[in-house]
Amino acid sequence: MRNKSIYLLLACVCGTVAAVLASEWLKAQGNQNTTTMVEIFVTSATIDVGEKITAEKIALEQWPEDKVPEGASNRLAEVEGKYAKQQLFNGEPIMPAKLMDENWTSVPNGWKAVDMDASELGISSSLQPGDRVDVVGFFEKDEFIPRSASHTVFMGIRVFSIDGDTSRRSDEERGKPARFIQLLIPEKDKDAWSYAKQLADIELHKASDQDHTLDDGSNEAAAKFLAMIETHRAELEKEEERQRLAEEEAAKAALKTEVVTEPVVAEEKAEGFTMFKLVEGRMLEYWIVAGKLPVLIGEVGTNDTEPQKPMSGTLPVQVQQDDDYQRLNGENSPFFQPPSND
Repeated sequence: MRNKSIYLLLACVCGTVAAVLASEWLKAQGNQNTTTMVEIFVTSATIDVGEKITAEKIALEQWPEDKVPEGASNRLAEVEGKYAKQQLFNGEPIMPAKLMDENWTSVPNGWKAVDMDASELGISSSLQPGDRVDVVGFFEKDEFIPRSASHTVFMGIRVFSIDGDTSRRSDEERGKPARFIQLLIPEKDKDAWSYAKQLADIELHKASDQDHTLDDGSNEAAAKFLAMIETHRAELEKEEERQRLAEEEAAKAALKTEVVTEPVVAEEKAEGFTMFKLVEGRMLEYWIVAGKLPVLIGEVGTNDTEPQKPMSGTLPVQVQQDDDYQRLNGENSPFFQPPSND
């Protein structure tokens, strides 16, 4: 009798356990049948970095709602025509955060890839190709820069490659310092980059994903930076012109105060002839000019090598007049001829 009671008790326990297990199984089956399913886009083939997303490379697939990754999309406009920022594997849910509007893995028309040394940039270890950065430099005052200060040369330009690689770095590679970085800048702003490379110590600052390209294709900050340089150079040219004009005016004023000495023009020698006369045992030479008084040149036979011949018809100071020259004129002159009575 006692053994029957034990068997009966064991049967009741086993029955209860079986009922509980059956109830739990039925609940699990019921929950599985009521799970909400949603459609999301997944890749139908492996897509490489920079490859364009087309309708042939994606497909809509039913996924349990609680298994869908955050950010997955079911809207075709959010994925079609975009480019992959990183490699996407076959069957992987497509998220817009992994896509980009422009293919920065190849240099687009109107843009230029420029190199810079990244060995001393602390930020290089946290950068990825496709990230946007601001380019900032400290400039000393010179003929191009009006004052010493920091200037933002570019805003929100893309990192094109890191150590020559345009693909996104894996988690293992991230944190590793880069040797050099390539940036994508508008072709119109190449002069701004040249000034920054030559005149400043450049730093890179991480920026938001906002695009700062103007309607004419130039970068907003680069356009302002180049305008500042042109304005400064124009002001310097005006100042140089003002100084030049001031120097010219000063030179003109100095000329007005100078005493102008007119050159002495030698007078033509007056036409005449020489005549010799013996006076008190000396032979004197005279210069005779018609209508003028005779001029004593000197005594013949002396060492007077430069006789005082007048260069004009005027009577020089050196003219020596004596009683003899009176006899050269008038009736007492040996050359006097009385007028004819005929």
